[in-house]
Amino acid sequence: MIEQMKADIAAFKKQLKDKGMKGLVIDLDETLSWTIYYMAGELAKLYGNPQNLSVEELCERMIAHDVPFWNIEEIRKWGLQALESEAMAEAYPIIEGADKAVEKINHVIPVVGYLTLRQTSIRNATKRWLKKHAFPDEPVITRPNNLKLEEGMKWKADTLAYLYPQVIGLIDDTLDIFNYLPSSYKGTIFLYGQTDYPKSELNIIPCKTWDDVYKKVVGHKASLQRAAGNPT
Repeated sequence: MIEQMKADIAAFKKQLKDKGMKGLVIDLDETLSWTIYYMAGELAKLYGNPQNLSVEELCERMIAHDVPFWNIEEIRKWGLQALESEAMAEAYPIIEGADKAVEKINHVIPVVGYLTLRQTSIRNATKRWLKKHAFPDEPVITRPNNLKLEEGMKWKADTLAYLYPQVIGLIDDTLDIFNYLPSSYKGTIFLYGQTDYPKSELNIIPCKTWDDVYKKVVGHKASLQRAAGNPT
């Protein structure tokens, strides 16, 4: 399956190159969909919320890996199964404003696809979710089913670097990818939901809101196009 995925990614890059297209890819979880918010609510229903925390507070604690009352093997198994569930993938709430911002961004720099750590097994469900929320109908690049989640970020970074300059940048919410991208990477990362980031040689543009993402894309349009001016 990994070899097939490599072939699919190579075909995606070639298709963009043949069309003379260059553009951005977008992450999904916590960038377009509020995945952890939905999962926190489901966990509270199924396993209780003894501290009576709000869903927002539960999300913060989950991100910080600080929910001791949910730190049991049964819940960890549920979480892994949930991440592979088509029904869950179609039920996630959209992050407010993401759809309108992406629509506007697509008129400035093309959105050519989506790059996610979600498994290939739920790619079709993910496509249905994107269609339901009227996001651009573009390819979804997913983590191979037999690649462990903990190996996913390196895979994602390697894929992003390989796709340059047909893919000139990424909109993503996580800092983790910076640990795996080569310092020579010339693409741009629009870091959604962040106002700060560790010092880096990479071209990182923090954007607190989706409105900020749109404004930053507009402001950096010329530099984005210049950076991708010499195809490889």
